Amino acid sequence: MGTGPRVFLAATASAIALAASPAMAQDDGDEIIVTGSRIAKSEFTSADPIQVIDPETAKLQGQVQLADVLQSTPAAQGSIQINSAISNRFVANGGNDVQTVSLRGLGAERTLVLINGRRAGSAGIRGSVAPFDLNVLPLSVVRQVEILKTGASSIYGSDAVAGVVNILTRDDLDGFEAGGLSSITEHGGGESYGADASFGKTFDRGHFFATVDIFRQQNLTRRDRGFLFCSEEYLKREADGSRADIVDFRTGRPACSSTQANMIVFSDFSGVDENGFPTFGPGLIAPNGQAIFAGQYGNEFAGVGIPINAYNPIGVFGPDNFFGVNFDGPSTGALNQFEPAEQGSDVFSSVRRVSAFVEGAYDVTDGITAYGEFLFSNRKSHNNGVQRIELQQFTGASMLPFFLCDPTQYNCDPGDMGDPLNGEFGGNLILRPRVLVKSQAQADVDYYRGVLGLRGEIGAAWKWDVHGQHSRSDASYTQDVIYQDAIASQSLRTRSCAGTVTAIRGVECIDIDFTDPRVLRGDFTAQERAFLTGRETGRTLFEQSSAEALLTGKLLTLPAGPVGVAFGANIRRDEIDDTPGEATLAGNVANFTTSGITAGRTVSKELFGEVELPLLAGVPMIERLTLSAAARYTHVEATARGGAQDSFSDTTWKVGADWAVTDWLRFRGTWGTSFRAPALFELFLQDQTGFLGQSDIDPCIQTAARLAAGAISQRIFDNCAADGIAPDYAGGIGPATIVSGGGLGRLEPETSTAKTVSVILTPDLSGALWGGLKTRLAVDYFDIKVRDEIALLGAANILTGCYDSENFASEAFCGLFTRTASGPDAQSVASVTDRYVNISRQQGRGVDVSLAVDQDLGNLGSLTFRAQMTWQVEDKVELFPGTEIDDNGKIGNPKWVGDFNLGWTKDKWTLFYGLDVTGAASNEEDLLRAQGGDPCRTSSFRPGGRFCPDVSVPATFYHSLSLSRDVADRFRITLGVANLFDTPPPRVSTVVTATPPVIGQAPAFGTQYDYLGRRFFLGVRGKI
Repeated sequence: MGTGPRVFLAATASAIALAASPAMAQDDGDEIIVTGSRIAKSEFTSADPIQVIDPETAKLQGQVQLADVLQSTPAAQGSIQINSAISNRFVANGGNDVQTVSLRGLGAERTLVLINGRRAGSAGIRGSVAPFDLNVLPLSVVRQVEILKTGASSIYGSDAVAGVVNILTRDDLDGFEAGGLSSITEHGGGESYGADASFGKTFDRGHFFATVDIFRQQNLTRRDRGFLFCSEEYLKREADGSRADIVDFRTGRPACSSTQANMIVFSDFSGVDENGFPTFGPGLIAPNGQAIFAGQYGNEFAGVGIPINAYNPIGVFGPDNFFGVNFDGPSTGALNQFEPAEQGSDVFSSVRRVSAFVEGAYDVTDGITAYGEFLFSNRKSHNNGVQRIELQQFTGASMLPFFLCDPTQYNCDPGDMGDPLNGEFGGNLILRPRVLVKSQAQADVDYYRGVLGLRGEIGAAWKWDVHGQHSRSDASYTQDVIYQDAIASQSLRTRSCAGTVTAIRGVECIDIDFTDPRVLRGDFTAQERAFLTGRETGRTLFEQSSAEALLTGKLLTLPAGPVGVAFGANIRRDEIDDTPGEATLAGNVANFTTSGITAGRTVSKELFGEVELPLLAGVPMIERLTLSAAARYTHVEATARGGAQDSFSDTTWKVGADWAVTDWLRFRGTWGTSFRAPALFELFLQDQTGFLGQSDIDPCIQTAARLAAGAISQRIFDNCAADGIAPDYAGGIGPATIVSGGGLGRLEPETSTAKTVSVILTPDLSGALWGGLKTRLAVDYFDIKVRDEIALLGAANILTGCYDSENFASEAFCGLFTRTASGPDAQSVASVTDRYVNISRQQGRGVDVSLAVDQDLGNLGSLTFRAQMTWQVEDKVELFPGTEIDDNGKIGNPKWVGDFNLGWTKDKWTLFYGLDVTGAASNEEDLLRAQGGDPCRTSSFRPGGRFCPDVSVPATFYHSLSLSRDVADRFRITLGVANLFDTPPPRVSTVVTATPPVIGQAPAFGTQYDYLGRRFFLGVRGKI
């Protein structure tokens, strides 16, 4: 410590990436390796755009994890990143609580992460482990991060499509050092604590460095923040801007819309078709002509609902305190859509990490050095969530068993008159009780990584390096499950199951009255809970082993300088073995997919070479002109657990130019190709069979009512009708079968082309303005095109993509699912095929701008300013020819982001101010397309005239402020505030078509936004 002003001056070292006058290597003549090249050189120069990040700046902003640092860089901040909130709400590669980095919005699988210039193996849970999990490396061991912001497969191999993140670890400590951090949120929840201790020793023939780090983050629940709690509709009347939300009469406030539970949904018998099978349609009609889709217990609903006994004349009856709802505004506001179990669910999990890192080098001889690294990390995470139980049952007096009873599947007899436990209900209805239960998920990930190598010199001009690496991720994942055989024993029953056993577990069956208010509330007895739910644990093992040999040196010397070359070979083996829990393997889980063991391996063999040619130097208009070129041949062999094989080969190349016109003007540019072989899970993911409810995936259910409510577009309504689906179609009874899995034998590797063009200005303004002023400006243009991109589309997206297509008759999505042709479940979605496929392409273009200003203030200290900005010009994905998605400027993918830092240092003090800006974003184009060009509409559920959803968010500004003090040249104390003005995420509408997913009132995919709010942080570090 005790570095004084140099600490901040070195921080946010984008200046290195900007400098036209290159940063010099160490005074002893040692050469350096710049990310993006294998050639050792004496200067930090590159034809590539490179951003250099100092973790000290991150600490001054209150960032406490490596993921915080990398995900907030402008090259990543402009797109959706995977964090705890995303990975626990949506399926994410790597599983729950994984944290990754995605550059340029191309996905974490297309961003290669290195540790000290060497590929780092993956970590995570379940069968879809692929990207590097940033959790495994603590921020305390990071010395510097270099981000190469363009493709680089010719240098580093597969996956370096969007760019490369090279994490450089510390090796500079001589003595003991310890530190601690604490980040406390003003409103509670999400607090972070950490401590680390290090020892380093530098001696004549080498050095040694070791660190132990512990970190803990508390969970953040939906109750902890108002904007994460209730998902209001947030609709505004066109006339006066007043809120048009449906109101919950129980609170007098806008109703919360989230997971429907503690209710019974109806499917109404409407007759039989020509084959004698029953058909279902609206049967319970409210006085206003709207169908009644659900009912709830409670005399408090008498004022807004309709007693089910009002339908006695058509043979439908029920309990006196059971009321039909969801047929107009007041009754829809009364829906139970945000139960207490969900109100206490986690947005961020609780996480505990313990890490150990050891690094060292020793000169075996004067020309040979042995070196090694070892990393261990254990992550334990715990998440509190919810699951919903939903099943189909007969009323106590019904003729439907005659049509729907299948004794081979259900506990029923076609001659029975209904469900013996549902005697309080009567009529030819299918009852669908919905019950919400608490659910927990845990992950325990052990990660090991070791590197051993030798490096040395051959004469004065050549250097060699040979190393081997092995990493191992050994993880278990535990989750609460709802047993499918228990649900089946209660579905469409006509008699008691007492005395029988369940079909899969073989446990004694018990009868559960799902229409009982107690059960609908999720208040199960201990016996009922044990019968319905359980807990299972799976295990994921991911290993990577590699060896590489590299030779680099000076081939010859030209008048402009030496010609640098590098060439070498690499072999790598990646292997996965994921064994799900017992219930999943047996196909006995509801709400989750059933799957087998995902296992397989790939072996990659590569040859690569690189040359750097100094063409001219010291001539008019050319202070320095350097050309570079690189090429790599890659061959990948993939072998599945059962012996099936496939192979991929590709040759990638890259050329670049670095032209320093003067000492203040420089141009650079690159053009090259990259390659990504299919990841292990994309190849070997065992076929998974899942079951999703019809309402979860089918946009053609009740299209007339949903169009009136604004939940679907006119195009979806028209295309569903064109497919022969009636506007009052109530949806199928049985779930749809979703089949997904790996694409071994069908997938092709991804290929890409990347171009960059840059201009760098470093004018000497010290004489023009005032002394001591240094200014550096860089503008980088990038253009990345990915072909044959590999993706899993999702069942709901497939159906929506079909029915929301302008080219419905020829839409490729429509060929990926089938509907039942006839029978009692006619027109329901029967199956959806959702395997990993090669889609057409993705393209991203944009501009990065970096500015650095340093001002020496003499006795008043020094002032520094840093700015990093990214403008995304294009971000398009073409799923199939003619099917294009443009995400640029949408919520989660803003067109502009910026990071600004201002620091003042004097003597032992450092005052820091940071500003992170996320530009405005809007889903307005999607809304207009979905609603035929008119964003506003009317609805009988929302009186008061036309109303308009708000699907645009303004620019969001997050400020941070900190003060640091060096004490006795051994200690440093930092105290600061992050999110200084307690800025919440922007709000968006939630229920109208084309609105983005939300958590409470905040965009779920807007990972640029801060869920924690204002927080106070303290960092202490000292050494002896």
